[in-house]
Amino acid sequence: MSYDLCLPQQANQPYYIENIRTGIYSLEELCFYLYNNICLIDESIINEKLCDWIRDELHLTRLYRQLYEQLDKIEAARERTVRTVSGSAARPSSTGARTQEGARKSTVPEANVASFVFPIFREAGYLNGQEMRDFQEQMAKLEVQSDEMKQKLRGDYLVKEKMYARAAWVYRQILKNRNPGKLGSQFYAAVWNNLGAAYAGLFRFEEAAECFLEAYNLMKTKEMFRKYVSVLPLFLSEEEYQLRLIEIKADEYLVKTIQEYNANPVPTPAAIPAAAQTISNLNIIVLSFIRKPTCYNNTGTREYQETEHKKRINFF
Repeated sequence: MSYDLCLPQQANQPYYIENIRTGIYSLEELCFYLYNNICLIDESIINEKLCDWIRDELHLTRLYRQLYEQLDKIEAARERTVRTVSGSAARPSSTGARTQEGARKSTVPEANVASFVFPIFREAGYLNGQEMRDFQEQMAKLEVQSDEMKQKLRGDYLVKEKMYARAAWVYRQILKNRNPGKLGSQFYAAVWNNLGAAYAGLFRFEEAAECFLEAYNLMKTKEMFRKYVSVLPLFLSEEEYQLRLIEIKADEYLVKTIQEYNANPVPTPAAIPAAAQTISNLNIIVLSFIRKPTCYNNTGTREYQETEHKKRINFF
């Protein structure tokens, strides 16, 4: 008795996904990316280049035609949106220019995203009925969000995946085009906070502190103030640190707590789980790990500290 092993078609040349800086070689890999990265589905994946790759590398001509039809519909819908906004912009409005610019930069509508990705799932037989319904529900929830919120969700996902530089770029775009009257100060405080987390992940602590301070100026919460004070020792000298504490009138008890944790020896990686269980505020000890990265000479210890702990600075 013999068996034929059916393997998916593999591309000779990968399709490069900019958002995750990774090349994929099969339709199944594409499905995996789409299903598990719904917040990252945008023009970087929904474009003619992907269609051509499916035709030329995977030789799926029927799917290629289906996707091109959907691209035509997406482009037509986008043109209608621009014409509508252009017509309304002809009337005097203080926000007309901003609205028109937003229409040009808008992401692909979720309804069109679904119509584009579902043929890919069906071609590969990747999802069962329940998984398809779950995906549709996620798309429906995303559809009701504003463009700014969708961008923030994308940035949050990138931070969780440790793609800090890409996440920082997303957050900066939100702040560059901010409209405080639309989403309110709480939303932009969260963006500033998360941008600070991304910079901390990149070890750009001074910029992280500036972001936490911006978030605090918007929200005036103790948590935001704590993050700002906690990151200061990571780039200031002791003298500069003390002067900054006087300048910002930091809470003495909070400062004492931070200094006590920073003065403690850095635990070895094996001791970290036990230490984490006994310390109520993990952020402070995490920051102390980053502050003293050269305490150990063991191979891999510094890499462990940098990769496993810098991501734990909280974000919304």
